[in-house]
Amino acid sequence: MKICGITAEYNPFHKGHAYQIGQSRQAGATHIFVVMSGNFVQRGVPAQLDKWTRTRAALYGGADLVVELPLPFATASAETFAYGALSLMQAAGCVDMISFGAEDLLGHLQDALKVLFSPAFEPALQSRLAQGCSYAAARTRAVADLAGEELAAVLTRPNNILGLEYLKAARRLAFSPQWTAVLRRGAGHDEPGLQNGRMSASHLRLLLERGDWAEAGKGLPEICLPLYQQAFVSGKGPVRIEWMERSVLSVLRARSLEQLERLPDMSEGLENRLYAGIRQAVSIPQLYQLVQSKRYPQSRIRRTVLHSFLGVTAEMQRETPPYLRVLGIGAKGEDILKRMKNTAQVPVSQSLYRLQNQGGSAERFARLEASATDQYVLGMPKPLPCGLDFTASLIKG
Repeated sequence: MKICGITAEYNPFHKGHAYQIGQSRQAGATHIFVVMSGNFVQRGVPAQLDKWTRTRAALYGGADLVVELPLPFATASAETFAYGALSLMQAAGCVDMISFGAEDLLGHLQDALKVLFSPAFEPALQSRLAQGCSYAAARTRAVADLAGEELAAVLTRPNNILGLEYLKAARRLAFSPQWTAVLRRGAGHDEPGLQNGRMSASHLRLLLERGDWAEAGKGLPEICLPLYQQAFVSGKGPVRIEWMERSVLSVLRARSLEQLERLPDMSEGLENRLYAGIRQAVSIPQLYQLVQSKRYPQSRIRRTVLHSFLGVTAEMQRETPPYLRVLGIGAKGEDILKRMKNTAQVPVSQSLYRLQNQGGSAERFARLEASATDQYVLGMPKPLPCGLDFTASLIKG
């Protein structure tokens, strides 16, 4: 029995994701353990469809067990996102290998990692930051200064960036799984169209939102298309932050400067810029425009706005996930759960209510998750009442 961990959003689950699971099995995995983002994702927006629909798609696509990445990590920067996911895999105590998508070979990522941890890197990074670069640009330029443009290019590719963060997180946690980097094939991140039989998640979301089922079906596993169609027909999607706009702006207008200072990734006076933007903006896109800058890209601002709306703090992201919440069980999921009974270092349950009753961090995280879902369902075409996170059933594949 070899359990392979995969971190994902599955927003939506597409043929590239199915390919990754297949390649992971070819690399020796007998069981697939997925850590999946909940109802809000790393881009700082709600997922197009709810976490239970996406869990079912993952089980259809070959996952054996799906656990939820808690909100403070699911909506974080790549570094914290990866740290949260790897912490959960380590806490399960039974994950033997980790698979992730990449544009380059694992060896190239490991070479880049050596530079990032070299004594010369931090001075080079600070020098580039002093020139006014964003952190991502400064890091790439610092690696170029130390090791050349070819290796620096590794840090510019989306899947590589997250893959490097997984490797960094494992080093930070003293976690030593077997690694498998699955080379990305087909359309690149955020690219339109069909390439080599694959579509990007962003293009698929656009097609699904338009109701172009025939075209979307080219990029989805055949078994998933009816699932998504049913979710849209029943009013579960697409979920849009624009439909929560007045709720978001209302909550943000009530935030004090001191509350904004406690948000994740606050630095260099960003809280003042955000506070001023909140007082002027009458729409979410306008707020993004008012706050973003060369140093603060819109992706960071989207996450910051979402964190303020949902009540995520920097302190939460400094913790480790306090529980393993099971969203779905597939064909061999019970095998993993049986092993986790003896190996898990945190509470394991399908019930958020039971996890909340653990008290302490588990209670805080569970209450935050439930509250976020109560906001999420307001972004559905047919809004739902509160409490879904406490009443939704375990998904079985």
